[in-house]
Amino acid sequence: MAKPLTIDELRECFQPSGLTEDPFDILRAIGELLGTNDNESVAREMILRALEKRNDFGPAGVILDSLARQVGFFPYADADALDLRDRLAYECHRPLSMPPEFVFHREQAAVYHRLLSGDNVILSAPTSFGKSRIIDAIIATAQHENIAVIVPTLALIDETRRRLSAFSNNYKIITHVTQPPADRNIFVFTAERAVACDSFPPISFFVIDEFYKLGLMTDDEARTIALNQAFYRLWKARGQFYLLGPNISAIPPGVERAYHCHFFRTDYSTVVIQVHKPPKRKKSLADLVALVRKLTEPTLIFCSSPPKADEVASELINAGISAGVPSMKDAVRWIGATFHPDWVFGKALEKGIGIHHGRLPRSLAQFIVRAFNEDRIRYLVCTSTLIEGVNTKAKNVVVWHNKIANRAIDHFTFNNIKGRSGRMFKHFVGNVYLFDDPPHEELPFVDFPFFTQNETTPAALLVQLDEDDLTDESQVRMEHYADEDSLSLSVIKQNASIDPDDQIALAEYIAANASSLWHRFAWNGFPTYRHLEFVCGLLWEYFVKKSLHNVVSAKQLTLKTWQFWHEPITARRILNELTGGRYAAKTPDEAVERVLQFERNWMGFDLPRFLMAVSRIQEEVLDGARLPSGDYSVFAALVESLFRPSVITALDEYGIPMQLGEKIQAYLKTRDDLDVALANLKTLDVSKLHLSPFEKELLTDAIEGIG
Repeated sequence: MAKPLTIDELRECFQPSGLTEDPFDILRAIGELLGTNDNESVAREMILRALEKRNDFGPAGVILDSLARQVGFFPYADADALDLRDRLAYECHRPLSMPPEFVFHREQAAVYHRLLSGDNVILSAPTSFGKSRIIDAIIATAQHENIAVIVPTLALIDETRRRLSAFSNNYKIITHVTQPPADRNIFVFTAERAVACDSFPPISFFVIDEFYKLGLMTDDEARTIALNQAFYRLWKARGQFYLLGPNISAIPPGVERAYHCHFFRTDYSTVVIQVHKPPKRKKSLADLVALVRKLTEPTLIFCSSPPKADEVASELINAGISAGVPSMKDAVRWIGATFHPDWVFGKALEKGIGIHHGRLPRSLAQFIVRAFNEDRIRYLVCTSTLIEGVNTKAKNVVVWHNKIANRAIDHFTFNNIKGRSGRMFKHFVGNVYLFDDPPHEELPFVDFPFFTQNETTPAALLVQLDEDDLTDESQVRMEHYADEDSLSLSVIKQNASIDPDDQIALAEYIAANASSLWHRFAWNGFPTYRHLEFVCGLLWEYFVKKSLHNVVSAKQLTLKTWQFWHEPITARRILNELTGGRYAAKTPDEAVERVLQFERNWMGFDLPRFLMAVSRIQEEVLDGARLPSGDYSVFAALVESLFRPSVITALDEYGIPMQLGEKIQAYLKTRDDLDVALANLKTLDVSKLHLSPFEKELLTDAIEGIG
């Protein structure tokens, strides 16, 4: 009998050209690994490598199938070929009320049955685990009338909504706070939308995706506070919860007891990630180009920021990289006309290279991911926005930078990035190519700030908690705000995520100068330039305080907002950025992304919430002094909808660019009722509309995704 293969020898058996050892010897070695519990994770790895070479095993394939079932890989099993014992095990892993081909692997089934029994679950598992499939299975039971799914980004709203549209016969899928609920609903919200929702119906089951963001106070405090507030609000309604995210080391002691939940941590993965070490010499773009030339399967190229992604895409274009995929000429033509003909996004697309980052319009970001998953582009140059839960079918991930912006990635983020290689049912083995040494191996501890309430927990979060849920120390901190004369606690709470002390400082300034400044506050509807300049100056001084999203001063914010308001055509705004004197953008790429970043970050998020904070504060202070006050709600709503009908900006999340939405606005028969717009959209005969081929493609896909 031949000497058993070692683990290293086993890994070497699986070559691109085929197996280098006898199939029976390989399977025997895997079987011996399964004989000891300590080696099951290695055995799973070898089984996945073998499954990728399934055709090379010939008659021995039945042994491979048996080994796969032994480690719980039931989704890969051929049900018709199972013996009675294995068929019974297979059926135990099939969830209720799902299609017959839908079956869980061993660990998925364990989580599913805990949730089915009513337990709360916090799941920490690898990217390829299939965490979202458990959500679908719980929804399919129809035992919950109202469900909330909280996703980390707006990009994930559309992906989640499209997936859950399979349940639209039983549930209304709601993605905007303006949509009235039906009898049975699934709310797919970001944390900010969950907080902004005036009243949920009773939520009996809720999900927090990427729950580790609960503890990321140093990354984006406002968004983290919103996520904590959303979790707290849903938990207070006593709904069952399922928190899911990638691998972490631990959660705070006492969380499981306090929230009656089970922390389920596993390294069970359905793909193998093969890491290729960085070159010993200093990296260069030429090295990256040389690697990409060799990669003929779907490949993500991770970069630290949007400008760096543009730089990499330009280098690939200049090097003559072309993926040889179906023509994108219609898309390229539309992108050039709508934004700028020399924008690298369109030029790259023509070569089968996609770009994905957080400054893109949501409809274009969705289109580029869909094109990648449909093999219409081969390479996707991306930033961290694609790493945060968006599903792709990449075989390869190239980690070109080891930073996000200027911050080095930690081991947790690195795991999240490399976890994008391989995909269940797509690629059994994924490749990760490094150009820098990986970070030190240390998984994070994830804090639950509204539970731990230590000295670093922001006051903006603590003020949102009921007094009974505050620790003794937190109650002492909150006494200051409860007894505050300058500004009521109710207004402080309405201005969620904004530091209470900053709000009080602004209220005190207004009170001290009320008699001389009231007329500068007392506007309604639309401001003059001076009104806008005044309010921007205040929100900058008291709330912003520093350069944010490439805006460096209140004057610049005022000017850009005014220009945005009075120039609705995107292409013209981009040309204006190129002709701004010494402050002009140096390239079309810079101009496009300045415009898109301001639109996304300032107009669509930060400016409306800051405007409303100033509006509420000045109204309470001036009304208390019996002086006329203003109301900025109309203007703030217009800013948030980018000075367009609200349904037009909402449809961007459904895959319809605003420029296309404006063309079909008459067919929607509404300016502000999203449900009416969606109903009318589904009746459109796209073939009869006078639109470009690319616009018809986008519109058709959006209609198909409504459900």
